[in-house]
Amino acid sequence: MKITVVGSLNMDLVSHVHHLPKAGETILSHDFRLIPGGKGANQAVAAARLGAHVSMIGMVGEDEYGSKLLNSLTEAHVHVEGIKRSGTTGMAFINVSDDGENNIVLVPGANAQMSVEHIEENLTILEESDVVLLQLEIPLPVVEYTVKKVSGLGKLVILNPAPAPAQALSPELLQHAHTLTPNETELASLSGMPTATLSEAETAAKKLLASGPKRVIVTLGEKGALLVTAEGATHVPACRVEPVDTTAAGDSFTAAFAVGIAKGMAEEEAAAFASKVAAIVVTRRGAQPSLPTLAEVEAYTF
Repeated sequence: MKITVVGSLNMDLVSHVHHLPKAGETILSHDFRLIPGGKGANQAVAAARLGAHVSMIGMVGEDEYGSKLLNSLTEAHVHVEGIKRSGTTGMAFINVSDDGENNIVLVPGANAQMSVEHIEENLTILEESDVVLLQLEIPLPVVEYTVKKVSGLGKLVILNPAPAPAQALSPELLQHAHTLTPNETELASLSGMPTATLSEAETAAKKLLASGPKRVIVTLGEKGALLVTAEGATHVPACRVEPVDTTAAGDSFTAAFAVGIAKGMAEEEAAAFASKVAAIVVTRRGAQPSLPTLAEVEAYTF
């Protein structure tokens, strides 16, 4: 099973705080760390640790942060031939509260330099893939081009529409993305509908299905996940854990679902597997350091 991730790489500057700051509030951090991250890189590392053959296409800067990010990927056995270096590395400023919630400010850096030409230069990698994962931390035209290209090659396309887009996703993009994995906030943004309850989330997900995807999987935090297809909706309960840090929970879910599908799991089984992986992630601090191996997932008991 070969998975290619097309997406972002960021260095996460993580401050641990007692509570998330309110508007205009200055607070003290009781811990600070530099941690490799970026939604694309997180998904690549997560899939590789779960046993997939993973390649990544992306951009990092010609700086120390870029080198650290590449080292983190290679240590996880992610193939990095598709990653170029230019300018400064993207960064994410993350506040994590004591109850595990977070807020994030992104500085795109080299991620913003991703181009259609970069995708064409790495077309061989995509042609050899079974599943292609994408997110929205790189320029939207690059995402649209890649999704259309690999869909035409017969690849399974999984789009994690995060962060929530400032503009509506084009009908063409939605038609070529086989699977969407938004959280509640992203689903509300994409559908223009409320998503506070399971019933509302199902209705909003069905609206997205009408645009072309074959399935929508809504991640709902402690409420689990909702798998919605033309055949109906299935609620996947969350595994009960005490959250420490929710960073990369959604990334790990998307990656784990991709691995499950690539292994031949039924979609409900893959969603349950992904839910278990995400539950483990929120019990650990940091993005990539929190991502479990397949052996850890199989051995973990709740």
